[in-house]
Amino acid sequence: MPENVDFQKLSMEEALDRLEGNVSTGLASDEVQRRRQQYGLNEIPDKEESTLKRILKRFWGPIPWMIEAAAILSAAVQKWEDFTIIIVLLLVNVIIDFRQEASALKALKVLKEKLARTALALRNGQWREIPASELVPGDIIKLRIGNVVPADVKLLEGEYLQADQSALTGESMPVNKAAGEVAFANSIVKMGEMTAIVTATALDTFFGKTVALVAKANEQQRSHFQKAVINVGNYLILLAVAMVAVIILTGIMRRDPFMEILRFSLVLTVASIPVALPAVLSVTMAVGALRLARR
Repeated sequence: MPENVDFQKLSMEEALDRLEGNVSTGLASDEVQRRRQQYGLNEIPDKEESTLKRILKRFWGPIPWMIEAAAILSAAVQKWEDFTIIIVLLLVNVIIDFRQEASALKALKVLKEKLARTALALRNGQWREIPASELVPGDIIKLRIGNVVPADVKLLEGEYLQADQSALTGESMPVNKAAGEVAFANSIVKMGEMTAIVTATALDTFFGKTVALVAKANEQQRSHFQKAVINVGNYLILLAVAMVAVIILTGIMRRDPFMEILRFSLVLTVASIPVALPAVLSVTMAVGALRLARR
């Protein structure tokens, strides 16, 4: 079967020929196994991080480094009150950021639970309900009212189908479909019943490609907001390091007590750190998102 075929431009006969589909018997079991080995399961792979890793990475970065440095200096000069306050603020920043991410992950999990779980497929000449994850390109399936389309499909037989694909394309109203047209994975059948042939599964679907692009963008690019925060942190680190170096050199030249030099370094480091910046930014963005949602 050819790769990267635009099935929207092909006729039903051409699509059946390219996919080696059979509207009378569907795919045989051995052919299903062969195609599953080639294309994999029809599901979007998870890349979930462990809770421990998600927590630990919040202690890594320019601003956390500065806060941790201040905590170490506080302990070195035995300023335990300052040490306690700094550690509490660091933990507050971590907890707020972690909860914000947890809320976003929970929303994504809810969305994923709404994806198609089963499909009515023609296998070995018989219609049977199978897990949607077991579908492969070339499968003949039946779509009915209320179904979530389990993969990208080419509609074959039936008089009428109306699909809500607003979550994918932004269209506000359900779209009427006819034989020969394409229906996208994760759109919802609002009316009608038709048979179709699966043209793409998992990350090869329109929905899957969108997810892959978003994931790639998140991995490779930082938002303007993230870059601005990192730049602020880097600038403050360089400034604090330079000034602490001046204090240490001056103290050594004046032969000041080492503990006194550390105390001055601590005061300067704490003064240079926007300790509450991560928490303030997280809360501000959450409040802004809430206001946008209400409008």
